[in-house]
Amino acid sequence: MPDLSAVDLAVRSAVYARFAAGDVPSASDVAADLAMDVDAVIESYERLAAAQVLVLDPDSREVWMAMPFSAVPTAFRVDGLGQQWFANCAWDAFGIAVAMSCDVSIATYCLDCGTPMAYGVRGGELTNRDGIVHFAVPAKQWWDNIGFT
Repeated sequence: MPDLSAVDLAVRSAVYARFAAGDVPSASDVAADLAMDVDAVIESYERLAAAQVLVLDPDSREVWMAMPFSAVPTAFRVDGLGQQWFANCAWDAFGIAVAMSCDVSIATYCLDCGTPMAYGVRGGELTNRDGIVHFAVPAKQWWDNIGFT
């Protein structure tokens, strides 16, 4: 991973603080939070994306993913601490519980048949152990097309 500057670390922290608060961070929001020029934030976003810290929307170049958080609605809604977040995948949904150090409820559905599914984390323990996990792509290839995986 490339070395990240103090600016990049501050931008990363501001992005995650916005997600933690239940917001989707825009470059202009992060610039305002850090009293920075928006172009400097966008340049930092590009460095953070190159380091695989963030995933940027291919068109807008705004934050699309800051694992475990998704900036767009997904099939994995996570509720906790009076907030609602979207996770990029089932794995990340459980990661939000860890990242936020809280109990969560996870609403999703079976990607095969569409049946609604509910999971949760209470006191660090999984509340529903039913289900099967399928990884369509080997983990070492996830970053080949992270938007698909």
